Amino acid sequence: MKTKKNIVIMIFSWVIFFTAAAPFAAAASQPLEFACSAQVYEALGEKVIAAFTAETGIKVNLYVSSSQTAISRVENNFAELATSTTRLYRQHSDYGYTEILFARDPMVVFTNSDNGVTSLTKSEIQSIFTGDVSNWKDFGGTDQLIVTIIPSKQTGSYKNFKTLFMDGRDISYDFMAYKSSMVIEAARRMPYMISFITRAAVANDPKIKILSVDGASPASSGYPYFETFSFVTKGEPAGAAKKFIDFIMTGKGRAMLENKGLEMIDGK
Repeated sequence: MKTKKNIVIMIFSWVIFFTAAAPFAAAASQPLEFACSAQVYEALGEKVIAAFTAETGIKVNLYVSSSQTAISRVENNFAELATSTTRLYRQHSDYGYTEILFARDPMVVFTNSDNGVTSLTKSEIQSIFTGDVSNWKDFGGTDQLIVTIIPSKQTGSYKNFKTLFMDGRDISYDFMAYKSSMVIEAARRMPYMISFITRAAVANDPKIKILSVDGASPASSGYPYFETFSFVTKGEPAGAAKKFIDFIMTGKGRAMLENKGLEMIDGK
């Protein structure tokens, strides 16, 4: 026979069980707060993120920004995972941040597909982005002014271009876009513009022409200009962030990125 005491104990046990179980159930359905570099987002694309949700059931709350802003959102607990095209400072490691390199992609200089110019040398690119040369006819093109459009100085794209192509020289420009990906839309509409971004962002766009540099195509083995993509977390990756990283590093996401032409990297 169940006594009143036994019934109270049973009820109390049920309360403990369901109270303890509830947080785990809630955690399983919590979305991933993901701050993504605009360049990395263009490389990943909506299909990769959708595939992750379909496989895991985890919704992704996406915030697309510069690399610097993405990392800042992790620092300030607005995101649990960020991607970046610039490396962390050593102080981040000292404060417990984790950086995981996962892919690299050529940095390319591009224009509108209607532009007749197909190749530039590195020194010619420098002359354009320092403002020393301003007409396409100087490179065998049409007698039209060159319109230089660059991403914000806060973006990884700007910082990497300044290091890789400009050798640290200051960049002159006609227009500045808030995000790296905004220069893509400009290229689709302006035949005589020039800009730069990661190859995966523009590789299959019929409105855009990727220029060879010093005779080397970004698809060739000798092309020397690359950007590196990384994940950033506060502490070691856990929960939904770790699942997303695993999906990209070893799961279906890896194959999807390789099919887009990205070179995958294993490890920190």
